Amino acid sequence: MTPDRALRPGNQPLGRSRSGVRGGAPLTGRGGEGEHPAVPALEPGQCQLWWASAADAHPALHQLLDTREATRHAALRNPASRALHLTAHALARAVAAPQLGLEPHELELTVVCKHCGGPHGKPQPPDPLRLSLSHSGGRVVVALAHSTPVGVDVEEISPYVNDVAERVLAPQERVVLAALPEAERPAGFIRYWTRKEALLKSTGDGLAVAPDLLRVTAPDAPPRLLAWDGPDRPLLPLRLYDLDAGPGHRAALAALGAPLRLAQHDGSALLRLHTTERELAR
Repeated sequence: MTPDRALRPGNQPLGRSRSGVRGGAPLTGRGGEGEHPAVPALEPGQCQLWWASAADAHPALHQLLDTREATRHAALRNPASRALHLTAHALARAVAAPQLGLEPHELELTVVCKHCGGPHGKPQPPDPLRLSLSHSGGRVVVALAHSTPVGVDVEEISPYVNDVAERVLAPQERVVLAALPEAERPAGFIRYWTRKEALLKSTGDGLAVAPDLLRVTAPDAPPRLLAWDGPDRPLLPLRLYDLDAGPGHRAALAALGAPLRLAQHDGSALLRLHTTERELAR
């Protein structure tokens, strides 16, 4: 979610193969009808990152969604938003369901706010899977881990306004951003933002915790959480990773607990397989 939209009143906190990253036994239950040959078994200590784009949206992918997701998709009026939503939620199901031996439409995702218990927040599959998804501009990313809570965020680099930066960044971070050459500030701000949103998604807090209460390293430094001045800081360590989201975008992954091994996967290719399978079945 972009910073300006996320911080507007009324917005609720939510939820190609690449290799650029800074910073046990596979799941049982596979081998049933839901297993997909393009989805490798998820191992403990691993996080799979699946990348796709809005261009991967295809009407056949609607068959992968549940009723809640389909209703949300139908309510979106902007064609670009509809394409990103369909791609992200279809990909999340295509990635997570085979780990449990299910078809994508059979996967039950629970959406419950950590703070108020309302039906919003990041979607969660059955144990031991942990899931996070994000989309912005032309990019979509889904993160899937075994037992370790994760949060992922991708954002398109775009101009920002100072009042948004003041609500997102800690005072020390605003000083660092202001010292950057003017042409580098939009990317620097988005680097800060993706790290913070990834952290807050990993804990399940979302924007119920103000981003300026977290302080992270400078945009050109290895990613790390320096301070959490908000309520209820997690007891487990918070790990932070910068991701290569391609030109014009920045992305980050956060994990709560032990370090993760990151595995990059081509979500576009996986969605094309699902599209072809459903087109042939018509």
